[in-house]
Amino acid sequence: MWQRYTGGVEIVKIMQPFHRLLMRSVGDELTAAALVDRRGDAVCLAGGISENEAMPLAALVMYRLNSDNLAERLFTGEVISLMLDDRAVAVAIAKRQLFVVAVLRECTASLLERVAELRDGVAKMLQEHEPGEPPPVAGGARGGSGSTPAELRLVEFGITMPRVRPKARIARS
Repeated sequence: MWQRYTGGVEIVKIMQPFHRLLMRSVGDELTAAALVDRRGDAVCLAGGISENEAMPLAALVMYRLNSDNLAERLFTGEVISLMLDDRAVAVAIAKRQLFVVAVLRECTASLLERVAELRDGVAKMLQEHEPGEPPPVAGGARGGSGSTPAELRLVEFGITMPRVRPKARIARS
């Protein structure tokens, strides 16, 4: 994720704390963890999960648990989970930027709490890596019309989830 924005040099420095956090969270009951960006790219992995498996697992959980308020539930911090064969998969969203995908041996309240703690740790690290000042507004001192590309700041807005809208009803008389 950050490689696209930092030119690759800073990627190792930025991702090391995330990888350490994932590695510390993985153990006997929490068998794997991954961070997936909004484009579906796995940016950090730990345990028995592959890069090609992380986003499809998250998508399957969200598809099976789809409801009118799923996006709202995830954005307010809920951890959703689903049993798939002999393992459970839990999904959460950290700061509207990264999916936190965890593979569990079973789905218990204590393990879901561990996933929530992992999500909170990721969110805290994301906060630490955000720029300290707000993005410039159009017509301000920087950015806007006439600015060179070096003056324009990149702003990451987060994950976009489709909103399910009910079908229009036609009134019959």
